[in-house]
Amino acid sequence: MNDYNFSDIDQWIIGNSWINSKIENLNEKLAIDIGSRWATSENERNAAEYIYDFWKNEGIETYHENFDIETYKFHKSILEVDKKQLDVRPYHRCPSVDLNLNLIDLGFGTKREVNEKLKDIKGKIALINRKHEPFTEQEPISNRVNFISEMGASAIIIGDPKSGRRMEYSSVWDTRDPESIYPPLPIVNTSSEHLLLLKRYAQKNLKAKLIVSTEFYNAETSNVIADIPGEIKDEYIVMCGHHDTVFDTPGGNDNTSGAIAVIETARSVKMALDEFNIKPEIGLKFITLSAEEQRLQGSFFHVNNNYNSGNIKPRFVLNCDELSTGNLKGIVLGFSHLRNFLQKQLDTLNEDLKVHVMSQLDGHSDHFPFLEAGIDASHPWRWRFFGRYPDCEYHHEAPDTFDKLNIKDLKYYISSFSRLLIRLSLISPGSWPKNPLTKDMIRKRLDEEKNFEIRTS
Repeated sequence: MNDYNFSDIDQWIIGNSWINSKIENLNEKLAIDIGSRWATSENERNAAEYIYDFWKNEGIETYHENFDIETYKFHKSILEVDKKQLDVRPYHRCPSVDLNLNLIDLGFGTKREVNEKLKDIKGKIALINRKHEPFTEQEPISNRVNFISEMGASAIIIGDPKSGRRMEYSSVWDTRDPESIYPPLPIVNTSSEHLLLLKRYAQKNLKAKLIVSTEFYNAETSNVIADIPGEIKDEYIVMCGHHDTVFDTPGGNDNTSGAIAVIETARSVKMALDEFNIKPEIGLKFITLSAEEQRLQGSFFHVNNNYNSGNIKPRFVLNCDELSTGNLKGIVLGFSHLRNFLQKQLDTLNEDLKVHVMSQLDGHSDHFPFLEAGIDASHPWRWRFFGRYPDCEYHHEAPDTFDKLNIKDLKYYISSFSRLLIRLSLISPGSWPKNPLTKDMIRKRLDEEKNFEIRTS
């Protein structure tokens, strides 16, 4: 690394990130003016164009990465028992269904509970609680619904863990399992309150009318990429975060916060490099990804289209998702070999940030396709495993609005990421620890891990 006065650079970046911030403007445009951004929708396309224009106006080389995805829309969903309309929201990729069948209560949907009622499940609509059964090993929801499907249930109604008749748009896929794309049977969400009511109806052997109408089709969307080239061709560090949302929510936290972090960090880094006449050795790519909420299709496309044909892979990837759920505590890696290397750089920021390594590869956001391809990907250590904000429980639902974005925290994230990325971009590739892992080694690990879950919130 060349000799730079990082004290001066850091002061400038911190001041610029706080005083010259565009966070409020970006939040107003994405989460208020544009709003809900389901990938391939007109709103999502407008968001991608806005981000493209924003970076262009900042003098950053920017381009779209266009691709087709498998997408869908729900036309209607109805749940009715005893002439009463109950809460219902289809799970991701729930197929069309029109049923009028008896209900069966399967508790948490564990194998023990299912086996106890094995003779009574076939041809019924199963009721389960999405929470994990207390005092037992956490069994992924994907495993639970697959087992219930194999035992002959016709559909599953899952109770949302939240109270107040709130319901998320949820999924049951396990990204670690490449076959886990579509749910094995129709699955819908209901509120925790109405799950309790349905359990009463199940005891009375009442039938439930369940109707879902879904349209599946292909449509185009795009990732937006800002490119700051380095001295060494094809060497890059990547920062990314998705700009799309689920249906009917502007996603103030998920993921307007992460998208803005990427947009603003790119601007901050470009301004700092120009201000101090710094040319990075390793280039920097900033990507707002589409279709994260639709099984990470945007990040999978980017990885498969750019890094799976013998091309040089990014040295490091930082993925930003739900940054308004907790203050920055450090970085969480999927693989261990960069731990000490990154910790050394974080220590120079003097912010007491720590590097940790996941004992299980986390498939819940856009860092996963990079990990699967053997690329050193990470996410910020914020709420997971330590300190989620108690007032930030809005996720995949309409109340995740612009006000859920924490501006003060985001300024801190952006200033810290900008300082770290500039430091990393000045370290020659030969000084980086080598990644010893192959795709086959990673695939073996994923196959071993996909049957259990150790996430806590």
